[in-house]
Amino acid sequence: MTDQPIAGTPPAAAMSHRPATGAKPLIVSGETLPALSLTPEELDRQRIVGFNSRDRRARPYHLLRTQIGKIMARNDWRMIGITSATPAAGKTFTSVNIAATLAATADSDVILCDLDFRRGSIGEMLNYVPDHGLGDYLAGNIADPHDVALRINDSKLVVLPTKPCAGSSTELLTTENFRTLMDRLHAMPAGAKMIFDLPPVFADDDAMICMEYLDAYLMVIDHGITTARQIEEGVRLLDPSPCVGTVLNRYKGGFADPYGYGYGDVYGMKRYN
Repeated sequence: MTDQPIAGTPPAAAMSHRPATGAKPLIVSGETLPALSLTPEELDRQRIVGFNSRDRRARPYHLLRTQIGKIMARNDWRMIGITSATPAAGKTFTSVNIAATLAATADSDVILCDLDFRRGSIGEMLNYVPDHGLGDYLAGNIADPHDVALRINDSKLVVLPTKPCAGSSTELLTTENFRTLMDRLHAMPAGAKMIFDLPPVFADDDAMICMEYLDAYLMVIDHGITTARQIEEGVRLLDPSPCVGTVLNRYKGGFADPYGYGYGDVYGMKRYN
């Protein structure tokens, strides 16, 4: 455990997918979208603290926002995945709150994209059940992924939710529609930042497939549950994608917020077990 939210300089991004030229941006920055209205009470109940700068529980996310923003700017990155070695480590909670904190000070839209097609947890955290999600677009059930986009209140946070899929999530990630989706996200304006809630690394090879399209990732670690070996193996499986840092969930000492979220070193290679 260190007292630095993120340390070190990650290696250059190893994105293997080369975006198609001439793709249409998925979202025009600032455009009017269907709104998902959440009251302050609902946000608090769902533990979404990133929008409220006065909430002391948001402080760790302010630090993450600054550190991640610096790394993204230095490397000209825009697309960051958030994953964990194992399920139930808190990656969706982290994804939503980092995206909300980024959106609170952003000049352009921040996109929060749910690529965990087995669970679709972002909608659940927002207390929202979509009629259609990204999985429906990938399966060919709707024509345009733009149709699932929602703006949270009047903020700059745009969410692309999905619903849990009954079939193979890996098959969805290898469709031409998935490549088109990622090309359209790559075509977003230069100022747009994108956060992707990924499946856990060991759930299948879904996270590895997704990282072929993204710049880097953040690893969420469940203190006392995730072992050092799982962390090391997770980073190895995602290699050569850069790990920008770790978030330590349910840490009971040191620098942590009231929910138990603390911070680890850049690759999370300490023995937490």
